[in-house]
Amino acid sequence: MAYELVDALGRHVRFDRPPTRVVSLIPSITESLFELGLESSVQGVSKYCIYPAGLTDGKRKVGGQKNPDFQAIEEINPDLIILNREENKPDHIRKLGEKYPIWVTYPRQFLDTLALLRDLGGIFGVSVDDYQSEIRAGVEALHLEAAQRCRVLYLIWRNPWMSINGDTFIHDVLKLHGLDNVFAEHPERYFEVSVDEIISKNPEMIILPDEPYRFLKKHIAEFGDLPIQAVASGRVFLADGTYFCWYGTRSARTSSYIRKQILARIK
Repeated sequence: MAYELVDALGRHVRFDRPPTRVVSLIPSITESLFELGLESSVQGVSKYCIYPAGLTDGKRKVGGQKNPDFQAIEEINPDLIILNREENKPDHIRKLGEKYPIWVTYPRQFLDTLALLRDLGGIFGVSVDDYQSEIRAGVEALHLEAAQRCRVLYLIWRNPWMSINGDTFIHDVLKLHGLDNVFAEHPERYFEVSVDEIISKNPEMIILPDEPYRFLKKHIAEFGDLPIQAVASGRVFLADGTYFCWYGTRSARTSSYIRKQILARIK
């Protein structure tokens, strides 16, 4: 059965049959394809596609999101390349789209993942109902709990420290889970933040994810002298960044992770 969608570039894309030579340059999509039982259809992945752990090792590596290996992709001759409007360069998207079928994704909010999963299911003819149900159930449970809200600084880089504003997927995940981004109103989506700005915002919690920068336990100490509530209350946490910025099947586990690893610490 044919399936049609409109991708993140406004392109009408039609699939007359499920693709069987797929190149995924998006780690969260690669994981989703494997978890949906489509491992045999995946012929090439980016070097950052490491989940499901160990299962992508045997797949052809085709470079990174920003520097794909065009020769490797040509040798695969894919019947679908899955890209992302933000993670892949426009020139690369254009170049690949001139030669191969492409699908450009770009979920802006957490619940956009429902439509993304719907499209994955439609393209490949597989059921995504269980994952969609888990996403909805997780959000509904949060509404029922009426969790206490907490003002949060979420950092994505170190030297210099960088954070995110309200026009990001991460921000929406935080907001849904009762975590109010202290830099929500900043004019830039990704930006440097100074010590003085952090002190001025006085966050009640600081979240240090492991991607795109891999914050480690030793980095928590770098905030030890700051006169802010997060430090005074011992709420400077390391976190698995995939639950805040990945979209796809992992989104079905996001609310459970945040509830157990983050929200449980502020009650």
